[in-house]
Amino acid sequence: MSSVEAKLDALAQDMGITVIETSKLGSSLNACFHPSTRTVFVRLGLDPVTRTCAIAHELGHAHYGHSCSTQRAEREADEWAACKLLKIDEVEAAGWECDGARAAISAELGVTPGLLDLWMSMYEQGRIKNHHEWCTIN
Repeated sequence: MSSVEAKLDALAQDMGITVIETSKLGSSLNACFHPSTRTVFVRLGLDPVTRTCAIAHELGHAHYGHSCSTQRAEREADEWAACKLLKIDEVEAAGWECDGARAAISAELGVTPGLLDLWMSMYEQGRIKNHHEWCTIN
């Protein structure tokens, strides 16, 4: 289990969320959060990086209490996931190791390039606040 996956498992447990893999989700849906049972359902067979990012995104929906999918809800869940999965010092170290190549950095960190790009955008906007722990959102 990667450090990112370990963080995610601990986070789900702390939030009282159960994560269940299932073959019943269609190919267009990687994961979904069921609020009344506090369960994240994840499509069986996802690669580890996609699985991790999908679960983190759904935990973002749980964190914010979203009950439906809107553009704002999806953005908030994505931003929350990025902040929970990435730390400044880890991104910085991976950036040096990978000569700044975002695809290589995301692979090194165990997140999707899209999630890394979102985090980088938030960082450049000054929205990443905590330098030592998981970031917080303004």
